[in-house]
Amino acid sequence: MSRSKTFPYLIALTALFAAATTMAEPQQDDSSAMPKNLDDYQFINAIAIDDPEDLLHGFHHFYLNKAGIEAFLQGGPYPVGAEFVGLVYEITRDGPIRNEGEGKAIALMEKVEGAEETGGWRFALLTPDGSAMDIDPAKDCFDCHTQVSERDFVFSQPHHVGGLGWTPTNGH
Repeated sequence: MSRSKTFPYLIALTALFAAATTMAEPQQDDSSAMPKNLDDYQFINAIAIDDPEDLLHGFHHFYLNKAGIEAFLQGGPYPVGAEFVGLVYEITRDGPIRNEGEGKAIALMEKVEGAEETGGWRFALLTPDGSAMDIDPAKDCFDCHTQVSERDFVFSQPHHVGGLGWTPTNGH
């Protein structure tokens, strides 16, 4: 992804931690501040939700911090401190072609102590300018993630592309 396309998201990431602390789950301390950029995060997956009625309609690019990579490769469980960042882009249509449009949202999923109601995860959703969206983390996020409880509530999985053995850590 080009730097010009991610720039608005990187600015908004600094506001993400502040928004996450206002969610229903308890905040332990301020030591895990949000990153100023995604340099220490690794791209792990992309999906498209093509249902315009879905809150998360769009193309999603998922990044994971170093604390979660080993668990990701093993399919979970994830340690406290693992953070997923999802950059969500609008879907534009050109006949049968679906293209990536402007930035739409930033999603955060962070493994924390004391978040039993949401499987140990804290969720946040922000607009591209960093404003918190009015969501109920248990209803709007976690209820959907219960579909993958056997993977510690994480949808993303490592892919092995065309038998080439590609994984997020070997760079192929």
